[in-house]
Amino acid sequence: MNEFEDIIRKFQVEGEITEVRPLGHGSVNHTYEIQCGGVAYVLQEINHIVFKYPVEVMNNLFLVTEYLRNVIIKEGRDPDRETISYIRTRAGNQLLQTERGSYFRLYRMICCGEEMQKPDSVQTAYEAGRILGQFHRRLRDFDTRQLSFTMPKVHDMKKVMNSFVAAVRADICFRTSDCQEQIQFVLERSKKLSLIMDAVQAGEIPLRVTHNDTHYSNILVDPDTKKAICLIDLDTVMPGVSILDFGDSVRAAAATYDEDERSGDIELDLEMYRFQLQGYADEMGRVLTAKEKELINYAVWLMCLERGIRYLTDYLNGDQNITDFSCEQQNLYRAVNQFFLVLDIEEKKDDMREISESVFQRN
Repeated sequence: MNEFEDIIRKFQVEGEITEVRPLGHGSVNHTYEIQCGGVAYVLQEINHIVFKYPVEVMNNLFLVTEYLRNVIIKEGRDPDRETISYIRTRAGNQLLQTERGSYFRLYRMICCGEEMQKPDSVQTAYEAGRILGQFHRRLRDFDTRQLSFTMPKVHDMKKVMNSFVAAVRADICFRTSDCQEQIQFVLERSKKLSLIMDAVQAGEIPLRVTHNDTHYSNILVDPDTKKAICLIDLDTVMPGVSILDFGDSVRAAAATYDEDERSGDIELDLEMYRFQLQGYADEMGRVLTAKEKELINYAVWLMCLERGIRYLTDYLNGDQNITDFSCEQQNLYRAVNQFFLVLDIEEKKDDMREISESVFQRN
C-alpha cells in the first residue's frame, strides 16, 4: 500500500486511500483499482516496452478524451460515464515517471460498466457497431494533425507483407515446410491489399481519429440494459482509417468463433454482420464518404487477412507473441483460423454487398 500511496498522492486526488487491488487480466499494462476519498480510480503502470512513446500516448489520450468530454456535454449527456477522465499529476503532468523509470497514469473508473462479452445476439452486435460509430462520429471534426502516430504504419500492408516475405526467406525456425499452403494463400492475395491506402492517397478517404484495437472486450456495457456505454483502452488512438476500425471489430464480433479456436469451422455470421453494420451506420452513415461505404466490406476482408498474415509471420519467426506455451503451433492455428474466415468472406461478398447497400440506403 505504501508504494502505491506515494504514487497516488502525486496525482490530483483528495481523501483517504482505503483500497488498492489488482484489476482485470490484461497482459500489457499493470492495472489496479484504487478507492480514494469515496471515488474509484484506475491506476496503470504503462508498459513502455510495448508503448515505446508513453509521453506521446498520453498526449493523444488527453487531447481525444478532453475533446470527447466537450462533445458529450454539448449533447446533454454525462461525460464521466461516456468517456474516460484522466487525472493530471500535482505538477500538472499527464503521467508520472518514477525514479526507477516507470510510467504511471490515473483515471476515474466508469461507474457500473462491465466488459462486453462476445456478442451472442443481434442486439449486442448492433451495440458493438453503434458504440464504435458513436466514437468516430463524436470525433469527426477533431483535427488529427494534433495527434502523434504512436504505432507508426499500424495497418500498412506493404510493411506487413515485407515482414512476411522476409520471414519466409529467412526461415529461421525451419517452419516454411509446415505451412506452404498458407504461404501460397497469402501470396495469391498480395496484389489486392492496397485499395484503402490508395484511396487515402487519392483524397477519397480521410484520416480520422481511430481506436485501432476495436475488440469487443474494449467496450463497456451497462450490466442491466446491455447497452454499450463507451470504448475503453484508448492507448492506440491516433490518425487512421475508420472503416479499418470497423473491419477489425467485425472480425472479432461477427465471426462464429474466436481466433484461438482450432475447428476450422469459423465463418462470418451475416445476420450479426447486418446488425453490427446497422449500428455503425446509424451513427456514421451520413459522415462516411462514398469511397468508405464502397470499401467497408473490403475492410472486413482486409483486417482478417492482415491478422492472419501477422500470425503466420510470427509463427515463422519463432513465436514472439503466444499465450498458450504448451502449443508450439498456436500462431499457425490462429493464422489458419483467420484464413478460413477470409475464404468465407470471399464466398459471401455478394451477400455482404447487398447488406451494406441496403443499410446505407436507410442512412
